Amino acid sequence: MKRPVRIALGLAPGALLVVLAAAVPAPPPSPSTPQNALAPLGIAVTEGAAPGYVPDRACALCHDKLFASAQEVGMARSLYRPRPDRLAEDFSAAPFFHAPSRQYFQIARRGDGLVFRRWQKDAAGHEVRVWETGIDWILGSGNHARVYLYRTPDGSLFQLPLAWYSQEKRWAMAPGFDRPDHDGVLRRVRRECLFCHDGYPDVPAGSDAPGMPQVFPAELPEGIGCQRCHGPGAEHIARALGGVELRERIREAIVNPARLPRERRDDVCFQCHLQPLVALSGVRRAGRGDFSFRPGEALPDYQAHVDASEENGAIGSNSDRFEINHQAWRLRQSLCFVKSVGRLSCLTCHDPHRRVPEDERAAHFRTACQTCHAGQACKRPRVSDPAVPVDTADCVSCHMPKRRPRDVVRVVMTDHLIRRRPGGPELLAPLAETEPTLTGVRLVEPDRLPPGNAAEILRTLPVVRLGTSEAAVDHLAKLAATDPAASAPETRMDLAAGLLRRRRFGEAEKILDDLAKREPPTAWFLQMQATAREGLGNTKEAEALYRAALARPDAEKAELSTLLARLLARQARHREAADLLHQALTLRPNLVAAWLSLGNAQAALGDRTAATASFHRALEIDPASQAAEAGLAALERRSPARNSNSRSRVSGS
Repeated sequence: MKRPVRIALGLAPGALLVVLAAAVPAPPPSPSTPQNALAPLGIAVTEGAAPGYVPDRACALCHDKLFASAQEVGMARSLYRPRPDRLAEDFSAAPFFHAPSRQYFQIARRGDGLVFRRWQKDAAGHEVRVWETGIDWILGSGNHARVYLYRTPDGSLFQLPLAWYSQEKRWAMAPGFDRPDHDGVLRRVRRECLFCHDGYPDVPAGSDAPGMPQVFPAELPEGIGCQRCHGPGAEHIARALGGVELRERIREAIVNPARLPRERRDDVCFQCHLQPLVALSGVRRAGRGDFSFRPGEALPDYQAHVDASEENGAIGSNSDRFEINHQAWRLRQSLCFVKSVGRLSCLTCHDPHRRVPEDERAAHFRTACQTCHAGQACKRPRVSDPAVPVDTADCVSCHMPKRRPRDVVRVVMTDHLIRRRPGGPELLAPLAETEPTLTGVRLVEPDRLPPGNAAEILRTLPVVRLGTSEAAVDHLAKLAATDPAASAPETRMDLAAGLLRRRRFGEAEKILDDLAKREPPTAWFLQMQATAREGLGNTKEAEALYRAALARPDAEKAELSTLLARLLARQARHREAADLLHQALTLRPNLVAAWLSLGNAQAALGDRTAATASFHRALEIDPASQAAEAGLAALERRSPARNSNSRSRVSGS
């Protein structure tokens, strides 16, 4: 039997192009897998770390209007290629000069793409330490801001330091970069970062587990699509197109968040919008990969959220902390949310499939408020003069005012803490970027987590991973020694990593050697074993372990090659080290540590010209690298001529 099927061909701005295909053979009535059913239609189905997902455009086969309107929502524009139809920046603006780091930045159009440049100036005003890269991805809807990512050949993603701020319509430093010692072009984008900015990528099973390389395929989904809220859609679409399934069978293969129990419904939104503190992320539960959460699950079974007290003693709802991703966090602190006992949720005000036009928002949100509050409850004076710009129907402007978040200080956005009284101009006052000083940590939903020391481990792990607290490492070590709940391999690996960061090599070695008797080795595990052996002076075993790690398919080869090269260089095996470093830089050309090690190896081999070029390359990538400056100075001292090189001298403006 043949039947017509609607196929989505493309998406123009604001409109879906849909045609009726010629007769397409219907899939078999009972396909063994969704792949078998959807392959004839050219719909790919993921099979790896996040199985059962399809391109979101496949949803438009049946839901074309919903799909088209959803493309205007910010979530659908959270990550995308730099295409001409999605560019809103002012590329004619002068290069942005960042005085604290004495660096110039510019993003410019080149053909249909974008190019980033960063440089400094010498005393004569000439450009020096120039670094350039193409931009592979734009992150952020552009409603408030957008930042830019580039990808290295090994699949690593990095964020660039320049951002476009849509509200101010100007370029400035990206959040967290407005400081003299910013990350430059080396801020790594990790899976847990991209989790809230994109759909799940098609990557091999297990590649999203703890310790696996932080790499991404060249092709990624573009934005948060239908399936992050509704779950993987392959089975649902296969049943819908099968022609013989009952409607209930079709519906039960997909999640409708609105029909979930209250906590599970909220968890769908909270997977991304419940983030108490950007400085301290919660941890995935043992055995969970980064891309393993599915709508309908209990979020605490996937991740334990944590809150932290700060230097001023405030914590959670007792503070006025406001950050850009605090929609759900602040809403949960509102009396309206607490007293509604589940009636108030994100869906009360927001339809994820539709962007409310500006001129409809006051009435739209007032209608939501009136599901609980009568119209006469508003005490705001009525204004009858149409010339007076006061909208007495706008509940949000009083009770959920816009304010400036402390982590993205160049934007203003709606604070979802519902107030009885509006704030004043202090909410919009300029802020400087600051870093909080954390003094204590607590679990956000302890009643939804295992009791006792299992919860205590989840509270401790984020601080151990932060790498700044000896006390947290000691606390986790004590738990691991006395409680079976700390015997999970992931927990013990985290403890070993924490001990290595504190240079406690013997303790780390003992834990790792014990794990090696029970767990299959991963490249990360072998790398930690090698680091422990090296720290204890056992270079022969360390070399063997580094080489074993490099041979594995899950190896972070650029970093491992650099670590092994350093070990070889300390044994005066400079030619072998240089060969490894060239391999590392082919995979990751921005790896400053590899350029520095290569420069040292080349200098030891007597190739002063190549060493000079390597140190200068390190300075182009990281202009603040004191090690590169020291390398150049050492070369100059060895040179009979002692010629100065202006490329390494930078003026103050």
